Amino acid sequence: MEIYLAQLLNGLVYGMLLFLTAAGLSLIFGLMNVVSLAHGSFFMLGAYIALSVTRQTQNFWLALVLAPVVTVGIGLLMERLFMRPLYRRGHLDQVLLTFGFTFVFFDAVRSFWGSDIRKLAAPDALQGSIEIAGGMFSTYRLFLLALGAGLALILWLVMERSRLGAMVRAGVDDSAMAAGLGANIPALFSGVFGAGVALAALGGVAAGPVLGLYPGMDGDILIPSFIVIVIGGMGSLRGAFVGSLLVGVADAFGKAYVPALSMFLIYLLMAFFLLVRPQGLFGIKGGVAPAGMVVAVGAPFNRPQLARRLAWLALVVLAVFPLFVPDYHRTLVSEIFVFAIFAMSLDLILGYTGLPSFGHAAFFGLGAYVVIVLGSLFGLNGWLGLAVAIPVTAMAAAIIGFFCVRTSGITFLMLTLAFSQLLYSIAFKWRDVTGGSDGIGIASRPSFLGWSLDDPLALYYMTFFFFILSYLGLRRLIASPLGHSLVGIRENESRMRAIGYATGEYKLLAFTIGGTLAGFSGGLYALFNGFVSPEALHWSASGDVLIMAMLGGAGTLVGPVIGAAVFLLMKNLVSSWNDHWMMIIGAVFIACVMFFPGGIWGMLRDRVARVRS
Repeated sequence: MEIYLAQLLNGLVYGMLLFLTAAGLSLIFGLMNVVSLAHGSFFMLGAYIALSVTRQTQNFWLALVLAPVVTVGIGLLMERLFMRPLYRRGHLDQVLLTFGFTFVFFDAVRSFWGSDIRKLAAPDALQGSIEIAGGMFSTYRLFLLALGAGLALILWLVMERSRLGAMVRAGVDDSAMAAGLGANIPALFSGVFGAGVALAALGGVAAGPVLGLYPGMDGDILIPSFIVIVIGGMGSLRGAFVGSLLVGVADAFGKAYVPALSMFLIYLLMAFFLLVRPQGLFGIKGGVAPAGMVVAVGAPFNRPQLARRLAWLALVVLAVFPLFVPDYHRTLVSEIFVFAIFAMSLDLILGYTGLPSFGHAAFFGLGAYVVIVLGSLFGLNGWLGLAVAIPVTAMAAAIIGFFCVRTSGITFLMLTLAFSQLLYSIAFKWRDVTGGSDGIGIASRPSFLGWSLDDPLALYYMTFFFFILSYLGLRRLIASPLGHSLVGIRENESRMRAIGYATGEYKLLAFTIGGTLAGFSGGLYALFNGFVSPEALHWSASGDVLIMAMLGGAGTLVGPVIGAAVFLLMKNLVSSWNDHWMMIIGAVFIACVMFFPGGIWGMLRDRVARVRS
């Protein structure tokens, strides 16, 4: 009995920590209709700022007050200068902007506090234990239960029983009318954003003595928080509270009794709610509007002759490039070719069909695992493994797409994330086949036209060949009637449906083709890298390829290639002379989202148009 009670207590404690973060996320998204991937970063910042305060003052209670205040200042600065101009653009720009900030905040934490695992010391008054039903339980953990329950009550009273809560709800329902009645809507929304940031930072401080502090704790709390608000209902504090307790208890008992399936079942539950009851347990049906998920797309130059000449010039330069450079540069450009195919596969879904996937790495990682697992465990030649990977990822994309394309907007985004994390949990836990967190390596690389791929020059021309093949194939597809239909769906799906197009089937076809090409690029990555780990399936990998597509310019094919090149060059070259490459990439991407929504290729296109005029 004591064991079950201990697991229940651990689950409730973790649930309360989740509630502090999820409640803030629910406030920001549910009341402001703003999606922030930087919310986990505020959880991390609150914890590390509290660490510095306690080192200087030896006072945990002072840190519990000051850390959220400082973090709120950072959050409000971000909201005022960067997020507010994007409120009318839609959810995708918000997702991209805040994902860029996760790079900046992660690098800042690593620079100021280092990468070692730290731990906040609980206050002396709470370091003892209390006997309950024959078992000894930490006083600090019982304090966390009381803190979470007390804050839940205060939030409910403020939002449901106060004039301030009524003003916030009125501003959300009809901001123009509320402003006409005298409400300061910008200040009101900034206050809501600040309150959400404060809750996340408070959760980080409270979690410090229990979970510890480390760079990356932002992602570890963000995804469970999204699961909480999906289950409880976006915008519902009651849903955040109930969902947090459910996820916390399920996580504690799952890790104790079914550790191999615990992570998988949580993500499966998330996918189930998104498909069956997308409004969650206590959310309002239809409360999450799919509109606003806008994709900024570019277009090719209006002079086909100039574009053709530039393409031929680039082809010649790339063909002779490896003959005059050392092996390091050959390998780097080979990696760019692989990820350019990956980015173009996402662009077919995102830029041309208008489906904002945040789980595209699922197919990339799956393709890589198929090639390496078949080679290392069954001795299958790498090219045969790649031939198997293509139909396997096509089938996976068709199955996942069958469920995803029935939704739209933020629900589609979250559902692709859920399926990606499902595959990530399988790769992470199925150690006998995938190697678990350690990853798995290929037995040996095959040859390419009789040329060993252990030679960087052979690897370069192999990836170059498949890059050209993929680009020409996608270009042919986009120029076909199918491609024009996909663009029509992106521009106005309801009109396409009204004139007789089965838009759902077209979207499923695009999703399947994009997923298959991503699996193909993953298989090439397995041959290129010779190793794969669960990180290839992680949501952060989906974010990276999303950055590549949008940084270069979605909806152009050339743009994602440029974005992949810029991203990987910055990651590899900048990191060689500056340790803050993540901050630099994040800053560049933030600037691109803010000022060049069409990406680098869109900016170049506009410059050429201005020069011509």
